[in-house]
This record gives sequence, C-alpha cells and structure tokens, in this order.
Amino acid sequence: MEDALFGTEIEYGCVGSVQPVRAALLVKDAIFRGCRHGLIDPPPREWGEVPGNGGFLFNGGRMYLDLGHLEHATAECRTLTDIVAHERAGETIVNQAVRDAELESQAYFVKNNTDYFGHTFGYHENYCIRQSPYDSGLVDGMLPFLVTRQIYTGAGCLLPRGDDTPAAFALSQRAQFVTIDVSHRVRFGGRPIINLRDEPLADRQYRRLHVIVGDVNRSEYTTALKIGTTALVAQLLEQGWSPQLVLADPVRDLRRIAATTGGRWTVGTETDEYIPAIEVQRRYLREAERRFSGRDADTEWTLENWEWVLEQLESDPARLDGYLDWVTKHEQIKRYAGTGTAWTDPDLIKLDLSYHQIDPSISLFDVLAKRHRNLYWADSDTVFTAATQPPPDTRAHGRSQVLRALAAAGADTAIPWQDLRSNLENLMWDRRYFFLAYDYVDDWQDVAANGSWDVIPYVLDWKAIAVHGRVLEMPNPFATYDDEAQRFGESIPDIFEEEQAN
Repeated sequence: MEDALFGTEIEYGCVGSVQPVRAALLVKDAIFRGCRHGLIDPPPREWGEVPGNGGFLFNGGRMYLDLGHLEHATAECRTLTDIVAHERAGETIVNQAVRDAELESQAYFVKNNTDYFGHTFGYHENYCIRQSPYDSGLVDGMLPFLVTRQIYTGAGCLLPRGDDTPAAFALSQRAQFVTIDVSHRVRFGGRPIINLRDEPLADRQYRRLHVIVGDVNRSEYTTALKIGTTALVAQLLEQGWSPQLVLADPVRDLRRIAATTGGRWTVGTETDEYIPAIEVQRRYLREAERRFSGRDADTEWTLENWEWVLEQLESDPARLDGYLDWVTKHEQIKRYAGTGTAWTDPDLIKLDLSYHQIDPSISLFDVLAKRHRNLYWADSDTVFTAATQPPPDTRAHGRSQVLRALAAAGADTAIPWQDLRSNLENLMWDRRYFFLAYDYVDDWQDVAANGSWDVIPYVLDWKAIAVHGRVLEMPNPFATYDDEAQRFGESIPDIFEEEQAN
C-alpha cells in the first residue's frame, strides 16, 4: 500500500495441563534453542523481564514473553499480503515450537483476547505516520472510525452469565475491557481506544499510531480489511481531512455497538444526534475513494471490499458468514445452540474457544476455512516463506541478514549468562517479601555507556543492531539497508575473533 507501513503485536493465550506461564517459557526457549527460528536477545528489555526473555526471528519479527504471555510482534510490512502472512507465520512458528518442546496434548495456544474469566490479552496495531499521535486532529478524527469499525473487525465473543442465564454474544472481545478513550500508557493508564505513547522505533520524522482497541482476528480476510481501512484513514487524517464528527461518549458507544448483533448500530454525537455506525464508516470510505482510488492494488482491494462489506452489514449481516469472524462464529454458535435453554450449555464456551485454537488439527476455524475460502487470505506457500523470510521492502530485510550472520558466528554461545545475571540482578523488597529483579537495557547506548560489552556482547533492536560496540543503525523503516547489512554481517566473524583475542 502506497506510503504505508504497519505491524501487529499478538499476545497468545494458553490452556492445558501445563501452567500457561511455564508453557509460554518452554515454547519461547524452543523457538530460540540452537537458533531454530531466530536469535535470543541477551539483556532484559523491559521492567520485570529476565535475561534472554525473547529475541528476533529470522523473518524480521520478534517473539518474547510479556507478563507470562507469549507475544509475537510481526516484522514491518508494506502490503496486506505480507501482514496477513506474517501473522500466520507466527502461529506456524509457535506450533512447531510446541512440538519441539514435546508439549502436544499438554499446552494449546489460542489467538483471542479473553479467557472468559474477566482477563484480557492484548492485540496492538502499529501504523507508521508522519505527524504526532498527540495531534488533536488525528485523535479526534480516528475515534469515530475505531468505535464503529468493530461491525466488521470484531472477533465475536460469547459472554456467559451464570448457570441458568442464557449467554450473550458480543461483536468484539476487547470492547468490554475498554475504560477510556485516550491514554498515554499501556499497562497503567486504563485500557484506551487509542494509546498515545510516542515510541516510533525509528527516526523522529516517523511517528507511530498505536491502536490497542482492536480484536485479534482468525479470519485473514478480516485482518486485511482491518489493517487496510485503518491505514487509509490514518493517511486521510494526516492530509488534514476531518470527518466533522465528535462522539459524546466513545467508550459507551463502543460497548453498546459490541452488544448488538442484529444491526442498527448507532453512535451519539456531542450535538445529541444519533448516527448509524454504517454511515459513519461510509463518511470515511467516500473521502478515501475520492483521494486514493486507483492508487495501488492494496488500496483498490480495501476500498472495494470496505464498500461491499458495509452493504452486506446493512442488508443482512449473515451474508458475511465465511468472511467476518464475528458473523462466522455467531452462525456456528446459533446452529449448535438453537434457541432457548441451549444457550446456557457450557459447551458453547468450548466451541467459542476452539475457534481460536492455532493448532490446525484441533481448530474449529481451520475446519470452517476448508469450507469458506475467504477465511484464509494468504496461500500456504506465502505463509511458509514468511515463517523464515522477512518482507522484501522494509528494514526487516536488512535486520534478517544481520541476524543470520550473528547466528552463523555463534553469537548466542558467546553470552556469559551467569555474569550477565549477576551484573543486572537486584534484590527488591515490597513490604512483605524479597524478590529478584533485573535492570533492563533500553538500547545499545545503555551498554556502551556502562562499558558492558563483555557481558552483553550484542543488542538487538528494531532500529539498530550493536555487536561489541559496532553499530548498524536502521532509522528508516521504509529502507531495506541491504548493502549496509551485508557489510556489517561480513564483519561479524572478525569482531568476535578480535574480542576473543583480547
């Protein structure tokens, strides 16, 4: 998509006989053991992490543990095919690691946003933009779109209400957990629609729009439509366009729409009007058609399918069975439950959860995908390639070259783990007991400032890779850095040989 770059972060849930936290740890270890799928990053990168908490994959993405969950961040992508393929490639890597760790029939990873017990897992969308995410025009213009897009991007969620009360069904899993429209923080600022954390992971001319209200989708058609429409809306707002619409209570409308499956979704404006959610979406669509029609293949696909999906939602949402997650799942649950007391059947939860299993041998989604070709958007060959190769047109390409050179040089075997832990560990007191915590490393400059290359031989980052003080900087996410990465990769054996000689 012209002038667009995006990526996603997926926290996987886990169920089974092995404790989820332990299962996530074992799978993470299997991913990086022997450089199977990528290279471990030695230092902790966030508060609460431990050394070796995660690393970068050879396909340019990252896999790590976040508060006990296995999390996958895709490589930077510029096409809808790439983002869809790289999301599923993450599932492929996790499934392979489950087998390598001999956890089949003991741990099952799921791609959803809730465990049905009041807990939520994150799914974050990242869009490269060139204006500050704090810009009021961007924030105000994005809110009505994000509140209403769930009518086609929702993953669907069964809401059990007790033993004798029929379960309800919601369009969106994430909507029920949102408490605020905008926040500057992710973990402690409430659960917002838009997160304003300005962490571009690139040169300052680039900024990052960080959307954390969305559901993670199994339907790849929905993923492509979600990313495509949101990228176009971000570009509209960057160009100064405004939808001329301010919602009176975005959080209320988000939840109210999520609770309605039969259509007739509306939002309330600050002037006490109620506008159909489909008309809100069409307001953005019409302007995107006017500005971007005919621009490139991804844009054309997005505009055509955006229009078509809104037409189906307006006439009969059930026509989108086999396209949209919430409709497909809702139709399956209705067929299973019928009417009346069957909606109290606890097996409905199992049916709902099975839709999100990423193991194709047990996933309801994969059964349905064999009937509905549109649920899978990227072909198997493309996904197979994405599991090992980066997108060809972003800095992930250069990153991958350097990662492979580091792995070939045995960089991970040069990590002095005991010294690393000893240098970073701290004994902390929280008024009840002592616990061990580690200082975290923000970037390679922290290591350089402390002269710690002897215990942290290399640091892997989105915008730079540093090896014993030699640094390859990659500030432009749109550049591939092929020549620079090749030269840097060729120098790595000499760097390690020199360090060993010293």
